[in-house]
Amino acid sequence: MLFYAKEWSFVNYRPGKFQSLLKFRLFAKPNTLQTLPISTEGEEFLMLLDVVVTFPLFTDPVIFNSSKYATFPQYKLEARQRDYITSLQRTLSHSYVSNVHLLYDQPQIIHYIEAHVKTDFGKLRFHKVKDNKVANIAFEFVFSQLRGRLVMLTQADVYPGQGLELIKKDIMVSKKLVYALTRHGRLEKNCDMRGDPTSRSCSDQAYRGSHDAYIFVPEGELPQTAWEALNHTSHYKGIDNVIIYTFKDLLKYKVLNPCKVIYVYHFHCSGVRPRGVKRINGLFNFTWSHGRSIPTDKLF
Repeated sequence: MLFYAKEWSFVNYRPGKFQSLLKFRLFAKPNTLQTLPISTEGEEFLMLLDVVVTFPLFTDPVIFNSSKYATFPQYKLEARQRDYITSLQRTLSHSYVSNVHLLYDQPQIIHYIEAHVKTDFGKLRFHKVKDNKVANIAFEFVFSQLRGRLVMLTQADVYPGQGLELIKKDIMVSKKLVYALTRHGRLEKNCDMRGDPTSRSCSDQAYRGSHDAYIFVPEGELPQTAWEALNHTSHYKGIDNVIIYTFKDLLKYKVLNPCKVIYVYHFHCSGVRPRGVKRINGLFNFTWSHGRSIPTDKLF
């Protein structure tokens, strides 16, 4: 039987001070946040997206000594940490990003990020959660705290590029859309991600069912069926297909993958990947079509 927690505590930390401990009952009315414009027509400067992301701090001995990372030398894990920090910095610096919400369960990560993020630190919001490795934690947070906002849930080694200006919140709401984006690779300072097979599947021929960022407007409450479906570690193979299944079949969103016009870029110069990661996208015995969304240039 799955344990379904009815009450959670998030610590909302902004740069320079801790906010009061926010205790809320799951599915209760969320705190009021500044309302974003529904229509973006005619705006000269737009800051639209609330980005939600999470990643581990590899200097923590608990992480370093875990079975999935114990075979890597410390310098390799530090390189992987730089992948995350670089992606975070580029996300913060994007002009269409208003806030970046980092869900964490290692308190020391705040000071690490403070020391390594150089610009746009004021956009960062830290939220302490019970376990940031489980996918449903991010969905709980989004549906309780960012309801009605334009949100992007993303992998830690991905950052947004061009095309965000094409997103219209009013259309996303009226058509109940989610953009499940497949990532791209580009020439980076320390590596060429264009040659990475996992970073060039946004095409009809190369598509392999991989998705790395989900843009949508959360409405209403997160059903328990969705919570249970997403109760898996977020780096498991196939979690993206489970997420799409959840959006389509349980949350009743229309899922599109307009990665041909809205770009997110993969930054993985370290080459470090956890060992022994299992695959889960067959758990629900749904067909392949339920867990994928082919690349397109269509926005609705």
